[in-house]
Amino acid sequence: MKKTAVSLTLAALAAGAVCAGAQEINVNPGSQPKPPDHFYKLNLVVQEMNEAGKVTNERTFVAVVETSGGFTQSIRSDDRVPAGTVTDVQYMRVGVDFDIRDVKDVGSELGFRLSADVNGFAAPDAGTSMVSSPTHPIIRENRWEAGILIPIGKPTVAFSADSEEGQGKMQVVVTATRVE
Repeated sequence: MKKTAVSLTLAALAAGAVCAGAQEINVNPGSQPKPPDHFYKLNLVVQEMNEAGKVTNERTFVAVVETSGGFTQSIRSDDRVPAGTVTDVQYMRVGVDFDIRDVKDVGSELGFRLSADVNGFAAPDAGTSMVSSPTHPIIRENRWEAGILIPIGKPTVAFSADSEEGQGKMQVVVTATRVE
Protein backbone atom coordinates (compact mmCIF):
# COMPACT_ATOMS: atom_id res chain seq x y z
CA MET A 1 0.00 0.00 0.00
CA LYS A 2 2.84 2.34 0.87
CA LYS A 3 4.48 1.64 -2.48
CA THR A 4 1.22 2.40 -4.29
CA ALA A 5 0.77 5.68 -2.40
CA VAL A 6 4.38 6.72 -3.09
CA SER A 7 4.03 5.77 -6.76
CA LEU A 8 0.78 7.75 -7.09
CA THR A 9 2.35 10.75 -5.35
CA LEU A 10 5.38 10.67 -7.65
CA ALA A 11 3.14 10.29 -10.72
CA ALA A 12 1.02 13.27 -9.60
CA LEU A 13 4.12 15.40 -9.03
CA ALA A 14 5.54 14.45 -12.42
CA ALA A 15 2.24 15.24 -14.17
CA GLY A 16 2.06 18.59 -12.37
CA ALA A 17 5.60 19.46 -13.45
CA VAL A 18 4.83 18.59 -17.06
CA CYS A 19 1.66 20.71 -17.01
CA ALA A 20 3.49 23.62 -15.37
CA GLY A 21 6.25 23.40 -17.97
CA ALA A 22 3.69 23.33 -20.76
CA GLN A 23 2.03 26.42 -19.36
CA GLU A 24 5.34 28.26 -19.25
CA ILE A 25 6.10 27.38 -22.86
CA ASN A 26 2.64 28.16 -24.28
CA VAL A 27 1.83 31.28 -22.31
CA ASN A 28 3.54 34.28 -23.85
CA PRO A 29 1.61 37.38 -22.87
CA GLY A 30 1.77 40.37 -25.22
CA SER A 31 3.33 38.52 -28.16
CA GLN A 32 1.53 37.95 -31.42
CA PRO A 33 1.92 34.82 -33.50
CA LYS A 34 4.13 35.26 -36.56
CA PRO A 35 2.00 35.50 -39.71
CA PRO A 36 2.56 32.71 -42.22
CA ASP A 37 5.06 33.36 -45.00
CA HIS A 38 3.69 34.05 -48.48
CA PHE A 39 5.38 33.85 -51.85
CA TYR A 40 4.97 36.40 -54.63
CA LYS A 41 6.11 36.52 -58.23
CA LEU A 42 7.49 39.95 -59.10
CA ASN A 43 7.60 41.10 -62.71
CA LEU A 44 10.11 43.93 -62.98
CA VAL A 45 9.89 45.69 -66.35
CA VAL A 46 12.44 48.28 -67.48
CA GLN A 47 10.84 50.52 -70.11
CA GLU A 48 12.44 53.16 -72.28
CA MET A 49 9.92 55.64 -73.66
CA ASN A 50 10.16 58.30 -76.35
CA GLU A 51 9.04 61.92 -75.91
CA ALA A 52 5.48 60.97 -76.95
CA GLY A 53 5.28 58.41 -74.11
CA LYS A 54 5.42 55.35 -76.41
CA VAL A 55 7.50 52.40 -75.15
CA THR A 56 10.48 51.94 -77.49
CA ASN A 57 12.35 49.26 -75.55
CA GLU A 58 11.23 46.90 -72.80
CA ARG A 59 13.05 44.24 -70.78
CA THR A 60 11.33 41.98 -68.26
CA PHE A 61 12.90 40.32 -65.21
CA VAL A 62 11.09 37.86 -62.93
CA ALA A 63 11.79 36.99 -59.30
CA VAL A 64 9.96 34.91 -56.70
CA VAL A 65 10.12 36.50 -53.26
CA GLU A 66 8.87 35.51 -49.81
CA THR A 67 7.60 37.49 -46.85
CA SER A 68 9.90 35.84 -44.32
CA GLY A 69 12.13 38.10 -42.26
CA GLY A 70 15.56 38.78 -43.68
CA PHE A 71 14.74 37.62 -47.20
CA THR A 72 16.85 39.08 -50.04
CA GLN A 73 16.79 38.49 -53.77
CA SER A 74 19.23 39.77 -56.40
CA ILE A 75 19.01 39.85 -60.19
CA ARG A 76 22.12 40.56 -62.24
CA SER A 77 21.88 40.75 -66.02
CA ASP A 78 24.77 42.44 -67.76
CA ASP A 79 27.37 42.35 -70.49
CA ARG A 80 31.06 43.18 -70.29
CA VAL A 81 31.85 45.41 -73.24
CA PRO A 82 35.42 46.07 -74.38
CA ALA A 83 36.51 49.69 -74.75
CA GLY A 84 39.89 51.30 -75.14
CA THR A 85 42.78 50.86 -77.50
CA VAL A 86 44.28 47.72 -78.98
CA THR A 87 47.02 47.75 -76.33
CA ASP A 88 44.85 48.93 -73.42
CA VAL A 89 41.47 47.19 -73.41
CA GLN A 90 39.16 47.76 -70.46
CA TYR A 91 35.80 46.14 -69.96
CA MET A 92 32.74 48.13 -68.92
CA ARG A 93 29.70 46.55 -67.38
CA VAL A 94 26.35 47.49 -68.92
CA GLY A 95 23.05 45.97 -67.90
CA VAL A 96 20.47 45.77 -65.13
CA ASP A 97 20.78 44.96 -61.42
CA PHE A 98 17.90 44.59 -58.97
CA ASP A 99 18.06 43.96 -55.21
CA ILE A 100 14.87 43.16 -53.28
CA ARG A 101 14.71 42.80 -49.50
CA ASP A 102 12.45 43.12 -46.45
CA VAL A 103 9.35 41.81 -48.24
CA LYS A 104 6.13 41.95 -46.20
CA ASP A 105 2.38 41.81 -46.58
CA VAL A 106 0.71 45.13 -45.77
CA GLY A 107 -3.02 44.51 -46.04
CA SER A 108 -3.85 44.07 -49.73
CA GLU A 109 -0.47 45.50 -50.76
CA LEU A 110 3.11 44.28 -50.81
CA GLY A 111 5.90 46.30 -49.22
CA PHE A 112 9.64 45.87 -49.83
CA ARG A 113 12.94 47.68 -50.39
CA LEU A 114 13.93 47.84 -54.04
CA SER A 115 17.16 49.05 -55.58
CA ALA A 116 17.64 49.22 -59.32
CA ASP A 117 20.74 50.02 -61.37
CA VAL A 118 20.07 50.29 -65.11
CA ASN A 119 22.83 51.36 -67.46
CA GLY A 120 23.65 51.18 -71.15
CA PHE A 121 25.06 53.08 -74.09
CA ALA A 122 23.79 56.57 -74.85
CA ALA A 123 22.17 57.22 -78.22
CA PRO A 124 24.76 58.15 -80.92
CA ASP A 125 23.30 61.65 -81.28
CA ALA A 126 23.06 62.32 -77.60
CA GLY A 127 23.35 66.09 -78.07
CA THR A 128 26.09 66.36 -75.47
CA SER A 129 29.44 68.09 -75.60
CA MET A 130 31.13 64.72 -75.13
CA VAL A 131 32.09 62.77 -78.22
CA SER A 132 31.10 59.13 -78.26
CA SER A 133 33.20 56.61 -80.17
CA PRO A 134 33.63 52.82 -80.10
CA THR A 135 36.70 53.27 -77.89
CA HIS A 136 35.08 55.96 -75.70
CA PRO A 137 31.33 55.26 -75.52
CA ILE A 138 29.02 57.32 -73.36
CA ILE A 139 27.30 55.20 -70.70
CA ARG A 140 23.97 56.32 -69.25
CA GLU A 141 23.19 55.12 -65.75
CA ASN A 142 20.02 55.27 -63.66
CA ARG A 143 20.11 54.21 -60.00
CA TRP A 144 17.20 54.12 -57.61
CA GLU A 145 16.59 52.78 -54.12
CA ALA A 146 13.46 53.18 -52.02
CA GLY A 147 10.84 51.50 -49.93
CA ILE A 148 8.03 50.41 -52.24
CA LEU A 149 4.37 49.72 -51.47
CA ILE A 150 2.40 48.34 -54.42
CA PRO A 151 -1.09 46.90 -54.83
CA ILE A 152 -1.06 43.17 -55.50
CA GLY A 153 -1.92 42.29 -59.09
CA LYS A 154 -1.67 45.83 -60.50
CA PRO A 155 1.31 47.08 -62.57
CA THR A 156 2.85 50.05 -60.71
CA VAL A 157 5.58 52.49 -61.74
CA ALA A 158 8.18 52.16 -59.00
CA PHE A 159 10.82 54.48 -60.49
CA SER A 160 10.91 56.95 -63.36
CA ALA A 161 13.51 59.38 -64.72
CA ASP A 162 13.69 61.69 -67.72
CA SER A 163 16.45 60.86 -70.19
CA GLU A 164 19.62 62.94 -70.14
CA GLU A 165 18.97 64.01 -73.71
CA GLY A 166 15.65 65.55 -72.68
CA GLN A 167 13.71 63.20 -74.93
CA GLY A 168 11.67 60.47 -73.32
CA LYS A 169 12.28 58.68 -70.07
CA MET A 170 13.14 55.38 -68.41
CA GLN A 171 10.94 53.69 -65.84
CA VAL A 172 10.69 50.50 -63.80
CA VAL A 173 7.21 48.95 -63.56
CA VAL A 174 6.59 46.28 -60.91
CA THR A 175 3.71 43.80 -60.68
CA ALA A 176 3.31 41.43 -57.71
CA THR A 177 1.23 38.26 -58.04
CA ARG A 178 0.69 35.97 -55.06
CA VAL A 179 1.85 32.40 -55.60
CA GLU A 180 -0.64 29.97 -54.05
